[in-house]
Amino acid sequence: MAVGTSLLIFGFEAAGSATGSKDGYPALAYFIFGTAALLFVAGDVRVISLGGLSGKRRIGRHLRRMCVALFIATGSFFLGQQQVFPELVRRSNLLYIPALLPMAILAFWLFRVRSPNAYEEAPVS
Repeated sequence: MAVGTSLLIFGFEAAGSATGSKDGYPALAYFIFGTAALLFVAGDVRVISLGGLSGKRRIGRHLRRMCVALFIATGSFFLGQQQVFPELVRRSNLLYIPALLPMAILAFWLFRVRSPNAYEEAPVS
């Protein structure tokens, strides 16, 4: 909660500055990451108040947390550090594929985990 609150405070400081940034980062970045952190805190409080999760809900929650973190990392590398890739790759927009792939993987696995017959074995003939 401290990280999310601090990021929102930094966002307001950046928005109020003459340059619209703080330490070289725009206010929007602080607001996005601060809001995401506080949403995860709200989810944690909800899970604690319910006494924990089990089964498909627990796996789904773990998938969401893992894939969002991986999405942030791949987006930061493939889209935020494009200068380390050859010019041909940068111009072809191929870097969007690995950057967005964690979200596609998340959608697939959430559907797979939540489907009613996800883990039933086929009858052996």
